[in-house]
Amino acid sequence: GPLAQGGCMLAKCAACKPAHQMGKHQDDNPMEGRSGHAIPAEFGEVGPYFTKAAMICLPAALFASVLAFAPTMAHAKLCRAVAQVGASYAFGSGVWLLRYGPRMFKVCTENAQWLGKEAFSTIQAACFPEFFALQVSGCLLALGGHFGVSGCDLATKAISVALALGLLNICVLGPMNNARMIDMYNSSSSEIEGGNQTPLLSDEAKERLKQKRKRFGIVHGMSMLMFVISLAGTFVYLVAVA
Repeated sequence: GPLAQGGCMLAKCAACKPAHQMGKHQDDNPMEGRSGHAIPAEFGEVGPYFTKAAMICLPAALFASVLAFAPTMAHAKLCRAVAQVGASYAFGSGVWLLRYGPRMFKVCTENAQWLGKEAFSTIQAACFPEFFALQVSGCLLALGGHFGVSGCDLATKAISVALALGLLNICVLGPMNNARMIDMYNSSSSEIEGGNQTPLLSDEAKERLKQKRKRFGIVHGMSMLMFVISLAGTFVYLVAVA
């Protein structure tokens, strides 16, 4: 999920420190902001992504196909209404995540002894399958409804890009992200010395964790980039149909 933390109020806040100092500090203490608790293995499973895609996206795709290719009574009004609701949901829920995701992350890391990054990642893993499924469904409805009235124009192309990137997240990057997240957190949690109050890792364990964080960060970064571009595509669609 988004890891950016907003502007700070105190000069001692980590966000105010030079980047090279922060990087060095995180390397010295890779358990910073973590509780040390293991995440239940079920949250690393990829099945929920595909289950939610089948349960939510497939019905939306069928309805979108009817709107696009099978004219009905009051077809134009129905298409416009469905397209507007679908695109508005996709855009609004995406903006909500960008606004409140960082807040949740900040709360979890500031209360690391009983929440920590593990709690934040667990919430993401539990919610993201349905979140991405609903995002994709909103784009599907917008695409089907708009195409049924206006054909292939700029708005159609913009929402198609948003849809394609949403599918990439729910079918590929999301499942990969969950699996790597579990591997990163749980393997290091099992190697903690001294308990959760003073989590210590050996130098070898720190290096393993560093590599796992890097692998997780690559996939997570790609997923977030696809999400932001998809959100931009939805915004272009809304502007084009306004």
